[in-house]
Amino acid sequence: MKIQELRNLIKTADRERLEKAFAESYKRFTKGQKEEVDQIIADALSGKEAKRGTEKDPVDFESLERQIREFLENAYAQNYFAPNRIIPKNQRPKWRFLVKNFIKELEKIPPDSPWHHGAVKLLRDLYHLICEACNYYLFSTDDAFRSIGWEQPELFKLLVKKTFAGGFSPEAISGLLCDATSGGLSRECLHVQQEAVLVSNLNTSDLKYMALEEAKKLVEEKRTKLRGAGKRNNTYIQREEIDNLCDMILMLAIELAEPEKGVPYYFDNCEENDKEIILYRALKIVDWFGSDELWVEVYKYGIKKKIEPRERLRKEYESRREETAH
Repeated sequence: MKIQELRNLIKTADRERLEKAFAESYKRFTKGQKEEVDQIIADALSGKEAKRGTEKDPVDFESLERQIREFLENAYAQNYFAPNRIIPKNQRPKWRFLVKNFIKELEKIPPDSPWHHGAVKLLRDLYHLICEACNYYLFSTDDAFRSIGWEQPELFKLLVKKTFAGGFSPEAISGLLCDATSGGLSRECLHVQQEAVLVSNLNTSDLKYMALEEAKKLVEEKRTKLRGAGKRNNTYIQREEIDNLCDMILMLAIELAEPEKGVPYYFDNCEENDKEIILYRALKIVDWFGSDELWVEVYKYGIKKKIEPRERLRKEYESRREETAH
């Protein structure tokens, strides 16, 4: 039926039958379609000009979501790597093009779209998958990020920006803290690079303090799990994640001009057994985010903790101390 024919029917229809026809038609919409047309209906009934859904949502999100969910299921089942009857052999190398297109389509979904939250969730799931593919063979590659043409910090940056486009909250920041400090890594990347991306996108002191508190909560949660893990379990990953969160806390403390709080916390809470390595890591972070003066102070703090620095650090200390003295 053409739109003019519909209008002619409406003009001559009985009010009660018209309401019934409208309600029955509305019932035929899927949940996603209802979310799309609800505002259009409300605007039309209130006399406002209805906005076109296609302007707001350039992507068929429900179809995209189905495709991504199916892809994720097959990827984790190694159907793009191992012999199977689900994904034909000649289609398995094309996984990288699928991922590239998925990311491109998810990028198109704007913050004011009803699909934005779902798009962020799917982007995070894809990011987690590519991280996992750096630890285990899910595809025929030893660096899944390189295969899809994305550097890991850049894809994480997209995830951060899309997440924060929907608003800042402790839950959103906590999730990104976990993403930045855990998971598999590209061969050319370290966790500290994702951590730096997150810090750079916390644009106010309030957000940095929020992240600081959430990071400390995560440290306590992971430490509680670590204590209950028992000696027979492999606790290396949990310990590493705690250390990465401590890196994040030190970065934030420096950014907030509160290193006097961040440095003692760092040395007291890192799980690394070798104290000299803790000092080395702390100095690396200060070198990135702090000043020469702070570097010298952290070095001295390590000495007070009876840590014996490696020779290269001792030489660097002498050089920086001379520079800061002038």
